[in-house]
Amino acid sequence: MTNTGFIIGAYPCAPSFHQKGEQEEQTFWRELSDTPNIRGLEQPCLENLHPFGDEWLFRHTPGDWQIVVTAVMETMRRRGTNGAFGLASADEQQRKACVEFYRHLHQKIDTVNARYPGKVIALEMQAAPQAGNASVEHATEAFSRSIREIADWDWSCDLVLEHCDAMTGLAPRKGFLPLEQVLEVVKDTDISVCINWARSAIEGRNTALPLEHVQTALNAGKLGALMFSGTTATGEYGDWQDLHAPFSSFCADSLLTTEHAKTLFTAASAATLKFSGIKLLEINANADVSHRIAILRDGISAMKKATQ
Repeated sequence: MTNTGFIIGAYPCAPSFHQKGEQEEQTFWRELSDTPNIRGLEQPCLENLHPFGDEWLFRHTPGDWQIVVTAVMETMRRRGTNGAFGLASADEQQRKACVEFYRHLHQKIDTVNARYPGKVIALEMQAAPQAGNASVEHATEAFSRSIREIADWDWSCDLVLEHCDAMTGLAPRKGFLPLEQVLEVVKDTDISVCINWARSAIEGRNTALPLEHVQTALNAGKLGALMFSGTTATGEYGDWQDLHAPFSSFCADSLLTTEHAKTLFTAASAATLKFSGIKLLEINANADVSHRIAILRDGISAMKKATQ
């Protein structure tokens, strides 16, 4: 099933992200559903794919939309109470706990794809090391064990490792496994790599780094996807934070421009991408639905320009 358009990480713009009620949430998804150039959604999976449940999400979104599931939100939620939780954690107990979470994701994706064949096209994984343990070697070894186990399961979707800013970066935000080690671990698997513009830029406080990362993944034959979130050096989205700032066309402080996106797509044209898309955040908890939707529509419009 081929579907043109982009994968939209809309959940940080959704009213439910700010604990708003069902009525507002319904309006949000209805307006997003009426937006062109959407192939589907990037959705986090905690217990379910939506705070109001899987059924709710399927009922309020177009049937032909596909889903990329991301593990990042639950990974970060659990790390909030236990910094050792993660696939690349040298804490064996917490590494196993994270593998168990991926088992939950495997079952969830199987259930959805059995009911709606081809609905979930990919799972975005993240290589989270043990917080406070600066050993890249320990983290790589742990990640390798997790991947050997997970890659062995029978998946009904593609597996894509989303690179987040590395533990070796400048004042890390996520501080996950460096790209070089990720590529080493996944080289003999079917797992490809997703470069997220902001997460790479944050790593070196450098807007040229995402392109370098794309080229590195390409050279390894592992570039599988591109996602675009912005970051800022100043303003309400913070100082090089991983807060999914909109494109500069919508948010004046944003370092993410259509030109930057175009540069990545031009470089990536040598690869067959499984998907590309945006993940943007509405920073104002009390923003109305139309403002939340405007952020995403602006992002889609920037992506269209970048891919033309």
